[in-house]
Amino acid sequence: MTLDVWPDAPDLRRDDISFRFRGNDYRGHLVAPRAEVGSRPLVLVVHNYQGLKFFDVDVAEYLARIGYVGLAIDLYGNIVPPSERLFPEDPAKVHDFQAKCFEGMVAMDHDHELFRSALQEWLTRGLAHETVDESFSAAAIGYCFGGVAVIEAVRGGLDLSACVSFHGLLQTGEDPNPQHFGTERPPLKTCENKYNTDTVLLIENGALDGLVPLESQQRFFAEMDEAGVDWIFHNHADTPHGFALPKTLGGPGKLHEATDRRSTMNMLSLFREVFPGIPQNPVEHNGAGTGIPV
Repeated sequence: MTLDVWPDAPDLRRDDISFRFRGNDYRGHLVAPRAEVGSRPLVLVVHNYQGLKFFDVDVAEYLARIGYVGLAIDLYGNIVPPSERLFPEDPAKVHDFQAKCFEGMVAMDHDHELFRSALQEWLTRGLAHETVDESFSAAAIGYCFGGVAVIEAVRGGLDLSACVSFHGLLQTGEDPNPQHFGTERPPLKTCENKYNTDTVLLIENGALDGLVPLESQQRFFAEMDEAGVDWIFHNHADTPHGFALPKTLGGPGKLHEATDRRSTMNMLSLFREVFPGIPQNPVEHNGAGTGIPV
C-alpha cells in the first residue's frame, strides 16, 4: 500500500526477500532508491505485535524515498500467516485475532537466542542485496514488539550503527498482554548478552504508555549504563502506546501526530549522524502519513 499523500515513484526498486529458517518460512519486502543514486545504507523495519503488514512496507518505502534501503522484515513466518495480520472490523473476531498474534510474539520474545538469530539472518540477507552499501553498518527501527526487537539486537551484539524503538517495551518477554487473551507462554529461554556498545540506541516513548512504567525505565537505564551502551530516551508528554501507528491499522493505531512527527525527526537526525555523507531527500509525510517539516 502506497500512501496517497506521496507522489508516484515508479523508479524505486521493490523486491521480496523470502527464505526458510529453522523450520519457518519468512518473507519480507525491500524498497530501495532509484538505481542512479547507487548503493545506500540498510535500515531494517520491524513490525508490531500484528506481524508484517502494509504499514511496515510503507515505512520501508518512506526510508527509500528519504535515501536509504528500507527492509520490512517478518519475524512470525507461518505462526501468524500474512492473511491473518490485519485487525478485524468485526468485534467478535478481535479476541481470537489478538491471541493468534500474541502466539507469534511469545514464540520470539520468550526465546532470546532464536529472536537474535532471526534478526541476524534478516540483517545478513539485507546486507547481501545489491542495492545496499555494506561499508555502513545497518540501522534498525521497530514499533511496539519491533521496538523490543531492536533493543534485543543491541543486547545480542548485532552489528548495527543505530537502533530506534518507537513505543517499544524495554524488557524482552515481559509484555502482560498475551495472558489477557489466553495465549500460552512458553518457558522463558534467556542467553548471554553481548551488548554492542558502538550502537546508538534511541528510545521514543509515550509518557502515558502503561506498558513502560517508571520501574521498567529505571531498570533499563541501569542495565544499559552498566553495559556501556550509548542510549537516548525521549519521553513524550500526553502520549499513549502506539503513538506512531496510523488509525488504518484498527485498534493498535493510536496515532499522536505531534509525537510521531518529533520522533521521526529524531530518527532522521540520528541517521544523519551514523550515515555521514548520505543526503536525505525531503519527503513531506512519513509512513503513517504524518506531515514532516522539510
